[in-house]
Amino acid sequence: MRIIILIACFVPLIGWAQVGGQLGYQSLNLTSNARAAALGGTAISLADGDISQFFENPAILDSVGAKNIFIQINPYFADISVYSGAYSFEVGSLGVFAAGLNYVNYGSFEMTDEFGNDLGTFQAQDYTFQIGKAHTVGPFTLGASLKVAHSSIDTYGSTAILMDIGGVFRIRNNWSVSMVFENMGATISDFTTLESPSIPFDVKLGTSFKPQYMPLRFTITTTNLVNENFALEEGDGGRSNKSVDKVLKRLNFGTEVLLSKNFQLLVGYNHKRKQELRLENIGGGAGFSYGIMVQIKRIELRFSRATFHSAGGTSFISLRTDFNDFKKIL
Repeated sequence: MRIIILIACFVPLIGWAQVGGQLGYQSLNLTSNARAAALGGTAISLADGDISQFFENPAILDSVGAKNIFIQINPYFADISVYSGAYSFEVGSLGVFAAGLNYVNYGSFEMTDEFGNDLGTFQAQDYTFQIGKAHTVGPFTLGASLKVAHSSIDTYGSTAILMDIGGVFRIRNNWSVSMVFENMGATISDFTTLESPSIPFDVKLGTSFKPQYMPLRFTITTTNLVNENFALEEGDGGRSNKSVDKVLKRLNFGTEVLLSKNFQLLVGYNHKRKQELRLENIGGGAGFSYGIMVQIKRIELRFSRATFHSAGGTSFISLRTDFNDFKKIL
């Protein structure tokens, strides 16, 4: 526990130096689980035993037992495929840890010389491996996740060492508040020696609550808390310069309809995504998302759909289970 506290005190100082650009390691901003995707793109305060939320906030691991497994496939745009997986395991008296992997396959590209002559093909991929641990004292849980991010294009590569620090405070059984310092760290090797890519450091704050007599759970998550004015987006047309709109672009909204333990519906809204990707005179559904959860015996299946543009969106398909329950399943 003392190690996690020391990390939480000193590592954020590294992260503040990374606020500058938004050009490097953008795969770190992709949603890594179907539940968060359906709730507007991110949800850091759902600490209810779902190991897939480990990608959102390492502090949720206090609610996850050993031998939980999660896998997901996300067919992205332009033949890009995103795969995610996580597994929890116990390490003696240290308790439960979790390890996760995100893999982005950008596919094959034609390679040519400066004269346009065909030289074959090359590939591009991004990998992010992380391992995390959480510790609880009373109603407060602190978690940390160490991450290694690697991006490769043909024979060139870039690697960064990063960390997420998160906390969960349980006000009541059905009400939690969370905060995450995300992607703190630095690049240790780069594609070239000319310029290192910026890392998408962010601070998020969120809450989840369920009214006592309603089959609904609401989630609100703030993002981009270290980005003061969204200067890059405001430069293009001035469509989103109103003060209220600037606030809404930092908020993600999600609702889970808890029809039963084995069946749930989810809906979400991301205002920033809508403003960035809608057409001039029509939104086309941009910013809205939805999903479904079905549990069959001990296996939880999820399907989510996030709309990015009037031309369409992207789907998330995931499976989660507990190896300890396999004998019960069979």
